[in-house]
Amino acid sequence: MIRLTSGEKWFEGHKHRWEDTIKPIFNVREYCRALEIGVWEGGSACWILNELCGGNDERNKLVCIDHFDLLKTDAGRHRWKTFQENLLSTGLSDRVRTIPEFSTPALFKLMNEMLNQGQMGFNLVYIDGAHRADDTLLDAEMAWRMASDGSVLVFDDYEWNQAEEKTINHPKSGIDAFLMTHHGEYSMLDKGYQIMIRKEVPMRLGFLLSNNNPNEV
Repeated sequence: MIRLTSGEKWFEGHKHRWEDTIKPIFNVREYCRALEIGVWEGGSACWILNELCGGNDERNKLVCIDHFDLLKTDAGRHRWKTFQENLLSTGLSDRVRTIPEFSTPALFKLMNEMLNQGQMGFNLVYIDGAHRADDTLLDAEMAWRMASDGSVLVFDDYEWNQAEEKTINHPKSGIDAFLMTHHGEYSMLDKGYQIMIRKEVPMRLGFLLSNNNPNEV
C-alpha cells in the first residue's frame, strides 16, 4: 500500500484525468517507457507503474529524476526513504531507475546515454520538477528531445495559485513558451490544471553522433 505523508497526495486530484486521457492511449500500446521529472514521494510514479508499466514487455520502464536535497538534509533523506518504500509497495520497483540529482545534469546524462548507449526514447514524460518558468521550460525542452514520435507529455501546475501568473516564479509562462515554440508539432489532449499533449514529430536529439558522424540524431 502506498503511504504518502499527510498533505502530499497531490496526484489524487489529477488521477481521473490520467485515467480518462492517458490510460486509453497506453492500453493499445505495447509498452510504456516513462520519464518523470520531480517525483516527490512517488504518488504519480506508483500510478504510472501500476497502470501503465505493469505489462510483461521488458521495455516497461520508469526513470525518475528528483534531487531529494542531494540527500544532504533530513527532509531530503526522509523523502527519499518514503519514495523508495512507496515504489516497493507496487511490486514493480525493479522497473524503476531513480536519478537523485537536479534535473539539468540528470537530463544531460540521459541524453548522453541515448547518444552513446543506444537507449530508447520515452513515450511518456511527466514534467513536475520546478515552479520557476525558466526551469520548467528548460526541463521541457530537454525532455522533448528524448520523447519519441507519439509520446505523451504532461505538464503540472499550469493553474498553480501560489504565485502570480506571468512571472518567473510561476510555471505557466515557461509552459506557454514551450507550446508556442513547438506550435504545429503536437496535438492538445487536455488543458486545465495540467496540460497534456501528444508529440507529432520524430525524435531529434540534436547532438552529433559519438562516432564522429556529422549527421544529427
